Amino acid sequence: MKKRIFLLVFTALSILFVMTAAAEEILYTGTVTKDMTIREKQSTSAKKLGSVEEGGLINIIEYGDTWTKVDQDGLVGYVLSKNVEDLAAADGYNDEADALYLGVATKELTIRKTQSKSAQRMNMLAEGETVYILELGEEWYTVVKQGVQGYVLADPISDLAPAHEGIEIPEEFKPEPPFEALYTATADVNLSIRKEQDVNSTLLGTVYQDEDVEVMDPGGEWARVRKGDVVGFVRADHLRYYMRTDPYGPYVPGVIYYPYAAHVLEPTDIYDNETGELLRTVPENTILSVSALDMDMAVTLPYDRTTGRIQATANLEMEVVVPWDEAQMGDLIAVFSTYYDPAQDTQEQIGRLHNIMQGVERLNDVIIPAGEKFYFNDYCAPYTKSNGYELGPIVNYVSSEKLGYGGGICQVSTTLYNAILQIPIGIIKWQVHSSYGISYAPLDMDAAVGAGNIDLRLQNTLPYDVRMALQATGGVLTVRMYRAS
Repeated sequence: MKKRIFLLVFTALSILFVMTAAAEEILYTGTVTKDMTIREKQSTSAKKLGSVEEGGLINIIEYGDTWTKVDQDGLVGYVLSKNVEDLAAADGYNDEADALYLGVATKELTIRKTQSKSAQRMNMLAEGETVYILELGEEWYTVVKQGVQGYVLADPISDLAPAHEGIEIPEEFKPEPPFEALYTATADVNLSIRKEQDVNSTLLGTVYQDEDVEVMDPGGEWARVRKGDVVGFVRADHLRYYMRTDPYGPYVPGVIYYPYAAHVLEPTDIYDNETGELLRTVPENTILSVSALDMDMAVTLPYDRTTGRIQATANLEMEVVVPWDEAQMGDLIAVFSTYYDPAQDTQEQIGRLHNIMQGVERLNDVIIPAGEKFYFNDYCAPYTKSNGYELGPIVNYVSSEKLGYGGGICQVSTTLYNAILQIPIGIIKWQVHSSYGISYAPLDMDAAVGAGNIDLRLQNTLPYDVRMALQATGGVLTVRMYRAS
């Protein structure tokens, strides 16, 4: 009898052990998108064990590519995976608590089981839905939705941000700031727009030669640009002819602010800042745009396409350039100087200086009222003998003609242009002589004027009137801009 009881107990325990071992963990819950048959095996012809109605909740033991293993109230079988959606962790979840980073889906996205576009679908993200990110990657992000982990493509995820205080986004994953067009510039060759600052990164588009493009950041080897709806990077060394989109924005690349107009009180030598070579001696009463005094009590200055230097022994009287937003009536707000040959030995030299002086006399003390426009040619054109001009050297790349009436007047427009680049004066129209530029001004910063539509046109976008003061003495042409009295 005892033996029999032992056998019954042993048999019961064995059955319980088998049943316990057979019970499989429920990993997920989900719903079905249509009425589904639960099959005994992974086959549409396998024995029918039961069914689930459309929208019904299922308990998932294993979510496979083709078949999903379910446990419906102890009934274990299989349903087709393509009709299963809305997976969620069976034991509860808190996606935000688990996530390290947050993002936003910019379009509908599939969450995949592995990092492959053909991998099994785990879930979906709707356009505009918050994305809970566990790990960042170059092409794929590891994400969690309703406690179920998977992978989504990184590109369509925007607005990346830390999920919790104390978490920082790695530098390589920090989002680019919103594009703000600070300048327009012109491409001098066809330029590929790249996704990253790398010639091998994804090609997004092309800026064609002589085409204008919006520029946000021109610094360094690469510039961030926008053409239409495309934002990316191009090689910065092939962008030229910058213009500010907002006169109150940052200076265009290459512009230097000169804080003083130096009045020369005795003949003064200008040396090359790099080599120490004597460049020229300017006479008493010349006015020069100069930098602040350095440690040696010397100043530097623009000299053609180099930098000149005046030693500390020079006798200079410094007129301070006041920031435009602090200027009172009569204050100097900008200054720039260019240089010409002071010799008057040839008819060309005589004619060129005569034409420069015509521009100086016609523009000196001209006032541009606040909000008003200024057209250079309204004051100085036409450039003809009958209008007081003589023959002088001209820049001409389309013919062999090297002399023209008014030759030299462009030095006046160029010097004025470089002065107003230092203050918030709007530039309506401006063009260079050619891609080679001219010797007396920085490359791409000359301003040609001439017949027809070749003009320098400005608008006084400052909140007050401005006055021009021009001087040409001893081979130095200087334009000063004042807040008008």
